[in-house]
Amino acid sequence: MRIRQFLPVYVATIALLAGCAEAKEEPNGAADRSSAPAGRQSKQPGDGSRAWEPDDAMQRAERALKSASDSDARPELVDTASAFVASGMDKKHKTPGDRPYLLSITCDTDGIGELTLTLSRGDQEQAYGIECGDREADQFNIPAGKPFTARVDPVKNGTGLILWRLGTIAQDAVEGCDDDIDGCDG
Repeated sequence: MRIRQFLPVYVATIALLAGCAEAKEEPNGAADRSSAPAGRQSKQPGDGSRAWEPDDAMQRAERALKSASDSDARPELVDTASAFVASGMDKKHKTPGDRPYLLSITCDTDGIGELTLTLSRGDQEQAYGIECGDREADQFNIPAGKPFTARVDPVKNGTGLILWRLGTIAQDAVEGCDDDIDGCDG
């Protein structure tokens, strides 16, 4: 009877040890100890050195947001979230007050080079390409006032994540176009 109780623990231990023994060697000589099963990992196109793994992707996306926020704008956080590429993003934001808003957004995916972000407010709408895997998040200026919507259409069967942050900034910290929904085509 004791052997039957011990058998599941024994099998789990063997499986765990077998998984640890399959660690791959990275080009820099370090072992890849990612926790995702090998069947769920795949290589980025054109990048034979890095396997896509959700935890690593989130860390890269967070670094891209941090890199973008290291500017002189010093945004005050209003909202932040993430979404899976397969689910997309469709978020309506209120923009009260006098301070302009700064939307920082990035994506990290397995094999998808660019996503389309559509910013809309009332009848105004502007679409932008967001390159996935950039070291610095893309940033968009949104004036205070009426609510706006940020949308990224889902990529069916896509693997990856979208990470964004919305904050307010001082008027003199706005760089470039002061209303990226209007587009400032000038």
